[in-house]
Amino acid sequence: MRKAPACPECGSAKVWRDGLRYLADGSTIQRYICRECGYRFSESSQNSKSNNTIHSRSNACQERQLLAEVERKEAMGLRGPTAKPEVKGKILEFLWWLQKNGRNEVTISNYRKFLNRLLRQGLNLLDPEELKGFIAKARWKPSTKITAVRMLNVWFKFLKIEWDPPKYTPETTIPFIPTEDELNQLIAGCGKKTATYLQLLKETGARPGEISKLTWADIDFERRTVRIKPEKGSLPRILPLSVKAIEMLKSLPRKSERIFPPAPIIQPTFRLQRDKLAKKLCNPRLRQITFKTFRHWKGTVEYHKTKDIMHVKSLLGHKELKSTQVYVHIERAIYGASNQDEFHVKTAKTEEEIKELLEAGFEYVFTHEGIAYFRKRR
Repeated sequence: MRKAPACPECGSAKVWRDGLRYLADGSTIQRYICRECGYRFSESSQNSKSNNTIHSRSNACQERQLLAEVERKEAMGLRGPTAKPEVKGKILEFLWWLQKNGRNEVTISNYRKFLNRLLRQGLNLLDPEELKGFIAKARWKPSTKITAVRMLNVWFKFLKIEWDPPKYTPETTIPFIPTEDELNQLIAGCGKKTATYLQLLKETGARPGEISKLTWADIDFERRTVRIKPEKGSLPRILPLSVKAIEMLKSLPRKSERIFPPAPIIQPTFRLQRDKLAKKLCNPRLRQITFKTFRHWKGTVEYHKTKDIMHVKSLLGHKELKSTQVYVHIERAIYGASNQDEFHVKTAKTEEEIKELLEAGFEYVFTHEGIAYFRKRR
């Protein structure tokens, strides 16, 4: 059996076969996925004109053009070649510096992949102006460019190099909120482990990284609860699970301490199963569903049910209320037409009465002549 190639992203030899890629001429080539960084790539077939690794990226053409331009300039003596050995050493020092400063493994991995990607373009990572020019020409979304600038801010801080970072305005977008039936169809159409992963995302509203960090010790099968460990500055929490989720977890083999692999590892499988199901059910909306969509759906639906923003804030583990308010706007936009339902209306005069109504899920409306009015949908 032919040995799998090393990952072109991180160089790891821990590579799995990941199905076949079908070319326009009817031939096939082997696809791979890296167990270290989750990068997917395919190896060119023997009948191809090129023996290079084919990278599955949308902007591959643009990157090859940029790299060719760099090589042309070097051949003409217009710029010296980047001192790659020196820069690679700096990257290793930088990653160790991040680890010493308490950055988690996912963050460190993201920095490593980002810097190595720039290095493969032939860019000089010690030249701020060259990197600014590359970002300006790259066909990236504004949010991607903002993330790139933030990473370079940390990189140049480590190098003690001053630079004037470019400023990009983030796009104002509203998250896609599917129906519960669409989420259930997606869960039912995926494999056992992926389906369980999605079911936990749906019931808890947790971030993908939080679900990926779950261990078997975090699941209380008797009380049907899960202990969520925080990430990205969120708060720890204990959330209930349904009987269905518990049974799905029990059906999984316990081969390691962690229940699921990292999100970048399970994501390619999820996308493949999602796209097949979207085609089978003739529902292109399914292709818009990502892991984060489950969190957006949970926040929106929970606010619609309870009208209690503090409950949603606690459920999602937000530290700031402004992070939760987006779901109030989404709920009003989606369910606005049905917001004329009848309500239970209660009044309160004392602090104790107000406290009891809030604990019962009533929403404060206004105060008139010393009487506070509350309501809750029937």
